Amino acid sequence: MTHASPAPALRVRFAATVLALCLAAAPASAQSPSAVETFTGEAGPRTDAGAIGVAPDGSVKWHGPLAPTAASLAAAGLSFDVNVYEFFFSNPSAGLRPGQLSNSAYFLLSLDADLDRLAGIPGGWFHITQTVFGFRFNNRNMDGDVGDTTVGYQPTFNRDSARLSVLTYEQRLLDDRLSIEVGRTHPNRYYALPPCQSAASCFQDILQINAGLTSPLYGVWGANATYKITPESYIQAGAFAVTARANFSSGWDFGHEPLNGVVTLAEIGRTTTFATDPYPSRVALTGFVNTADHEDNVRTVSGRSKGLNPGEPVLQRAGTSGVILTGSQVVWRADHGADANNPNPTSLQAYTSLAYAPDPTIPIRWNAFAGLTLQAPDQSRPLDRYGIKVNWQRIAPDYARFLGDANSISGGPGGAYPRDKLVFEANAHLALGKGVFFEPVVQYLVNGNSYWNPFTPNRSKDGFYVGATLIVPLGSILGLAPG
Repeated sequence: MTHASPAPALRVRFAATVLALCLAAAPASAQSPSAVETFTGEAGPRTDAGAIGVAPDGSVKWHGPLAPTAASLAAAGLSFDVNVYEFFFSNPSAGLRPGQLSNSAYFLLSLDADLDRLAGIPGGWFHITQTVFGFRFNNRNMDGDVGDTTVGYQPTFNRDSARLSVLTYEQRLLDDRLSIEVGRTHPNRYYALPPCQSAASCFQDILQINAGLTSPLYGVWGANATYKITPESYIQAGAFAVTARANFSSGWDFGHEPLNGVVTLAEIGRTTTFATDPYPSRVALTGFVNTADHEDNVRTVSGRSKGLNPGEPVLQRAGTSGVILTGSQVVWRADHGADANNPNPTSLQAYTSLAYAPDPTIPIRWNAFAGLTLQAPDQSRPLDRYGIKVNWQRIAPDYARFLGDANSISGGPGGAYPRDKLVFEANAHLALGKGVFFEPVVQYLVNGNSYWNPFTPNRSKDGFYVGATLIVPLGSILGLAPG
């Protein structure tokens, strides 16, 4: 027999990066970055071509049929934007049911209001982003077909056609060095920002799965404070609601969501860009504590195996925690740093992320990835990127036993799953013009697991997973936003 995924509302891995992309455009854009993204000037690849490799210099302009109206509104304090993210993926030979296809599109409609210009409130901002889901095919089944916690992108469970993603008030103080933001938001706007340049495959599983966060496009109540210590360094801390079944609400139905706990995060980081450093780098140390209960890896309330007794209530554990170290460093430049004015020199960037969870009652104990990105190999195409990456993950021993028990009672061979897994990856980020980017990804999975579909007779197969992402800055193309 095959059962549904253990937690459909937590199918979130790809969306951490998507949200960072969606909310990391230039400060003048309506796809407003969080304070830490504004401070660092980095959050992975962006739709704004001028923001890749170097922080924007404010020289962006409006182009397109809506440009005159949009520019006038922006001057008055209202900025709008629309960005589209189209995902297509397949698992030709990997996972529980190889040979499946999936497609999803995300339309992000945003508004930023400068309250200083509109209402005379210095440093005040209002942000709102509404996500519309479209072109969905196999949106609810792909994660169960693949099963694995890490490989590729299994679509977020989007029951409805739209969801409120951001609705916040931000107050900037001390010459914009301090930012306090409250409202409907999400931890992935601020913490452990991805160092890779592939929207569909750069995520930190421990933050997503162990911390029990909802999908990052599904905003929750929260507050965050970020302080810029120096031009290169910052600290931040925040608290956010843990809301079960967030994927079954619109985001506008305030007061009807269950509050299961609070996740508190803190981070300290330092970053430089090509504008200030010939060999820029970024490092961030992130910690989290989640007060919500979570299922024990292997035990029911009576102490029996939850894999062999799927109808019995599962033992609940109180709270969990983890720590994440993220870093990147440009290690080589073709011009050896001679051209200080080039925002996108031919260069090689190394990056890594290492995460550890001390709690043995949660699925993942260690997750780490490392990679290399060749940036602008052809100076006639300065925004192109080519990368390779390897991801290693170790699951808890009790969780490996649970997956084996669940497989056995479902008619499979049983036996504990391997604790260690590897995913090898090649990726690219290709500029198609007018701010449009295409991102192909190819992965090979070794020792995959059945996290998203444990009660199945199938065992995960080693094999290939392929995907493609199309990023379209529709707002800037139409002149609604600068670009």
